[in-house]
Amino acid sequence: MALDSSKLCPCGLYGNSYGDCCEHKGPEALGNAMQRTGVPTRLEGTRVDTLSSFVGGDTRFRIVWNVLWNVPQEQSFHQFLDALIGATLGKDWFQEQNKLPVAADRHVLVRWRSSLLSLVERPPDKPDGAYIRTGVVEAYMHFGYDLYWLQIAHKLPERLVIRLKTREYFQGARYEVLVAAVFARAGFDIEWLDDEDDAEEEKHCEFIATHKKTGTKLGVETKSRQRSGALHFRGDVSLEKNLKGDIFGLYETAIKQLPEDIPSLVFIDANWKMSVSAGTPAYSNFPIETYPWIQEVRDELQLRWSNLNGTTAETGVFVTSFAYYYEDSEGVPAPIGVSGCFMSPKPTAPLNNMVVFGDLDYCLRHNDFIPRQL
Repeated sequence: MALDSSKLCPCGLYGNSYGDCCEHKGPEALGNAMQRTGVPTRLEGTRVDTLSSFVGGDTRFRIVWNVLWNVPQEQSFHQFLDALIGATLGKDWFQEQNKLPVAADRHVLVRWRSSLLSLVERPPDKPDGAYIRTGVVEAYMHFGYDLYWLQIAHKLPERLVIRLKTREYFQGARYEVLVAAVFARAGFDIEWLDDEDDAEEEKHCEFIATHKKTGTKLGVETKSRQRSGALHFRGDVSLEKNLKGDIFGLYETAIKQLPEDIPSLVFIDANWKMSVSAGTPAYSNFPIETYPWIQEVRDELQLRWSNLNGTTAETGVFVTSFAYYYEDSEGVPAPIGVSGCFMSPKPTAPLNNMVVFGDLDYCLRHNDFIPRQL
């Protein structure tokens, strides 16, 4: 059955009606192809194709792992991400959190979602129906997008879902999901390493990432700096009390988790409030000196590496700050994320394949992107 010209175009990219978008552009136009089947699509910020939704009549279908989602055709991808978060963590859990009498005691995800619902209750900010997403709304949407990329391949480990729902473990689990999703978008398979399956209780990294194009395996360890006033930690953000480059306690713990037989990367989120011009790429080409806290990290790493006798367990260290949630002012766009990469001059296991590094670098650089429709 042909789609009504007045309905939203299946591609959903521009907020236009089907008649004003893809209807007359031929069978290969995205909105027309999506009425026949899911279309392999290469999104900005990814190095692999993913299957788009497809539309039949008034219904949009999406495949996530072994689940077929069917929703009204007009549902946006952002609405789907909200539903995916609910399905992953459980509607009962959200309802229990919302019953807590004090809003500050509710899980931060529930508070972020409340901000999203408040945003969409008012008229759109732009003529095409789009909204200016605040930092907390951006944080919620990115969480959903990362869950999507990890679950189109396989189900999340239950222990990771439990950690995401638990206030004291959420920050570390959320960052693990973020980094794993970047690897998934860069074309890696993810092998989660589960503490509960480790009979000898040996320390190990969070996951092994295998680059599909080259077969290169990487050990990946993630850490996120806790700050007062951020996420579930009470208090106020204070420049005086928090040094922005103070991540080396986490670094020293992380390098003890790394495997010795394959290249290994450490990811540490500084969890710091950023002030960067809108439109700047997430992984910028600015000199390191643009961000004094990243310069501080670089100088300390170089000092440690220069004084080290022998090799380093880590092949490289990525220091990020994807802390969108510091901004919650209505009408103020979310801050961007930034990342700096520092490769060890003498690693135990070097990473010599620049194709692998290039794919990862590209996906970090465009980590802020979420498609309007998929």
